[in-house]
Amino acid sequence: GRALPEETGWGTGPHPIVNVSWYDAVAFCNWLSRTTGLTPVYTIEGEVVTADWQANGYRLPTEAEWEFAARAVDGIGGQKVRFGNGKDTASATTMNFDSESHYNRAYVRRGPMRGQTVPVGTFAPNSLGLYDLSGNVREWCWDWFDAYTSQNRDIDPRGPEKGDFRVIRGGSWRSYGYSLRSSNRDNNNPNDRDKDIGFRLARSGP
Repeated sequence: GRALPEETGWGTGPHPIVNVSWYDAVAFCNWLSRTTGLTPVYTIEGEVVTADWQANGYRLPTEAEWEFAARAVDGIGGQKVRFGNGKDTASATTMNFDSESHYNRAYVRRGPMRGQTVPVGTFAPNSLGLYDLSGNVREWCWDWFDAYTSQNRDIDPRGPEKGDFRVIRGGSWRSYGYSLRSSNRDNNNPNDRDKDIGFRLARSGP
């Protein structure tokens, strides 16, 4: 198996999990699916991972699903906002990020930087009831990272067939405000772990 990451204490209790690679995340999804009597989504053979999109188990969100959840204020997609908590302005009172930085933009209100994760539920959810889509921890998505192409106009796109890096979204406690925008895209080597990288669970509907 893979070596265990250093335990910081931030990924325990009500805090979001951190220090997990993309491979750790998909393995956890399968473990939780089996534990709860669901059909695992992923077939994992070393570093080759395939998905059964008809399975009812837990999985990582696709990048398109993640952005819809962060942007769709009314739950349908008619109204869009800049940040995943339903706001157009970032501040230390509404999300966890590097709010002290001089690199922040006009839509960022400066304030104290916490320097670590905060418990889930510290800030209000967006209109879909989802917490911390902007800030706290960066989140792995299913997709390989690539430039947006015509495939992104498909219904429920799932990204490129191959790549070198996996998509990460949302920004974290040490990100500048502009990195927390719902439109901001990031990527990492799927083997990487870091103290501000975690993930969010998803499941396909019936």
